[in-house]
Amino acid sequence: MYSAKQNRNRHYLANTLKISALSLLLFSAACTADSAATDKEKESKPSGETTQTAASVYDLALKEAQALESYKIESKTNYTVEQPAAEGAKAPDPMETAIDISGDVIAKPEAQYGLKIDTLSQGQQGTTEIYAVGSELHTKDAAGAWSTQSLEGAEEEVSITTEMLDPAPLIEELGAYKENLKLAEDDAAYTLTYEASGEQASTLIEQALGRQLGDSKQSSELSSLFEGGSEGKVSYSLVVDRKSNQLTSTSVKVDTTLQVNKQSLHITAGSDSAYSAQNAVGEIAVPAEATADAAASSTGAAKDKDAAETGAAESTDKSGE
Repeated sequence: MYSAKQNRNRHYLANTLKISALSLLLFSAACTADSAATDKEKESKPSGETTQTAASVYDLALKEAQALESYKIESKTNYTVEQPAAEGAKAPDPMETAIDISGDVIAKPEAQYGLKIDTLSQGQQGTTEIYAVGSELHTKDAAGAWSTQSLEGAEEEVSITTEMLDPAPLIEELGAYKENLKLAEDDAAYTLTYEASGEQASTLIEQALGRQLGDSKQSSELSSLFEGGSEGKVSYSLVVDRKSNQLTSTSVKVDTTLQVNKQSLHITAGSDSAYSAQNAVGEIAVPAEATADAAASSTGAAKDKDAAETGAAESTDKSGE
């Protein structure tokens, strides 16, 4: 099982990332659900002689993904949540959300990343930049203000790890079902696909979410949504480069209905991710303004402290007189 260095692989962020993290995990979880179909399907191959089986392509891609040290990522996620109308009332407007994540990731030997996250939800747009380098996390909020915090001992509600972005954990979810994957190929790439529907799909989505979120508050909240039962379908696609065996893109589509408080919650979602520059990202460059703002903030805090100490000393001297 792949795992990056633990101490600094988990970088804590503010609530800006909450919706991004949960959405990304939803689609990562769908990778497992895609593989849940019980009927074993034959591999789909183009005309002409094929060179690999789906299982062998899977093994090669997993090996490369587990050894991957760095990469660039572009991820686009869209989802819609619809609620039915209460008796005698009009149905509420669907909640539509779009999340784009792009940037550089160093997974080994110590996790670092520089990411830009654009969100659009209910007409509200926001952009956040985060740079986790060494023991510091630099964050640019939607208002354009930079802040810097130490990653040591931080206690924020939401965390993002490279495991949420790395291709290895995604591929590992399919390990028990690799013999059931469909395979297509062309001169440039192999494509592994799978589809699933029904109870098994929803069960595997919940299980994968639980593994990804761990014991977090969000994990408990999501698990409670599945207690009332759910149904749906998912489709999943992996594109693997023929020469390097590197995973170059993924696409996941989700259409599911959850029963919440005796009402149906219909969710349709899609997530597309592209990987490039595998093992070619040498460092995470932190923007100069990020460190400049942090230095200015630190200087201001030091001056305020000195002023407070001077004032206290003067007050003591006067009282002594």
